[in-house]
Amino acid sequence: MRRRWIAFSLALIVVLLAACAGRQEPTLPPTSVPLPTQDFDTLMQEAEAALDNRQFEEAAVKLQQALTLDDSSAKAHFMLGNAYAQQSKLAEAEAEFERALELDESYADARANLAVVYYQQGKLSEAETIFRAILDESPNDAELHYNLGGVLAGLGRYDEAISEFETSTELNPSLPEPYLGLGSVYKQQGQNEQAIAALNRYLELSDDPAWRQRAQEMLATLE
Repeated sequence: MRRRWIAFSLALIVVLLAACAGRQEPTLPPTSVPLPTQDFDTLMQEAEAALDNRQFEEAAVKLQQALTLDDSSAKAHFMLGNAYAQQSKLAEAEAEFERALELDESYADARANLAVVYYQQGKLSEAETIFRAILDESPNDAELHYNLGGVLAGLGRYDEAISEFETSTELNPSLPEPYLGLGSVYKQQGQNEQAIAALNRYLELSDDPAWRQRAQEMLATLE
């Protein structure tokens, strides 16, 4: 649930959710979290609704309250990691995903999201290691192949990135993101025809207005 995505800038530079290329030290959640007045399950339901509505600060407060009632919930730590990541609090997100994994080492989405946070912090080798480990267990996961391709592109290993993006499209031809990755990498390599085809395919599949605009801007420089 709520797996996060790696994204590209137009020049294949890592898109950071915060201006922090180096390592951040995790910080503790605020100490002024209001005492919970609801039970754990209700807080979790309200937090999930807040996440769905992109009310990330509210979700974080609800989850912090829930965790005062039950700090052993891997799901609550995972959801709090997502709420922090969406607020560009990458160190806090990292700490929550790691805590979720301490509680449930098989939590694949927590591992995947931790890898995305590593990517966003510029820790690409660590991200690659995690994605490869998850793919050993789930080799047919198109989203994971796409994310690994993004990491490899960030490392400048473009041929390997293309292979991962192509695998992703084979596993799920309707997934838009790998075509954007292919278009970006092909453009970087000067393979304009392949880049144009991939970007046009992305535009056919994607309904994300921001990334559609970026794909169109890339196409304008190629055609």
